[in-house]
Amino acid sequence: MKKFIRKFTAIAAAVAMIFALTGCAPEKRSGAEQYDKSYYTAKYGGDLDSNLSVFPDAVEEDRVILYESSFGEGLFDTDGYMILEYRCDTEQMTAEEARLKALSMTIRHFDGQSFTNYVMYDEKSYQYPAYVTNDGFSSTYEYALIDRGGNRIIYVYAAYVIPDSFPYKNYLKTDLSEYKKDTLKAFTMYNHSFDGGKSWDEFDD
Repeated sequence: MKKFIRKFTAIAAAVAMIFALTGCAPEKRSGAEQYDKSYYTAKYGGDLDSNLSVFPDAVEEDRVILYESSFGEGLFDTDGYMILEYRCDTEQMTAEEARLKALSMTIRHFDGQSFTNYVMYDEKSYQYPAYVTNDGFSSTYEYALIDRGGNRIIYVYAAYVIPDSFPYKNYLKTDLSEYKKDTLKAFTMYNHSFDGGKSWDEFDD
């Protein structure tokens, strides 16, 4: 079923946020041995508004500096975050950047139309250059931060971000007012509108 634009109104987002704060306790996981991208895509499915493209399919556990996730199923969507901080040598960094640069998603409409979105490279919004697949559309963010000097990549997924309470503020945008902007004007690789913004098709529709 198509997810229509009304889902993303400010009222819906506010209600979802209140529900998240007062609802069931989130599921938390941490530690390199707990990393399993497919677990989240299988359990939360379309509620993520993503297939977690920026995250690697598998990791070498001894290279994981930090892995933590916290997800709760809200009224309209799943809210929470996932952080993977990963140590890379020069060869791995080069290979992973090549993978990230090539990310794209083709969205298909029921009438046969299709549109392909490509990952966005952003050098200004974060402390590090970022490959971004969702920049706030549907109150969801997904990106990989490239710390070339520190030989690290920090992968981030976050939904319904409240900057003051987010546990890893260093990985958020440097301008926190960005989190108050209209989510319907935000970039996403996972959605496209074929009717001028009245409704949106997702990658998995």
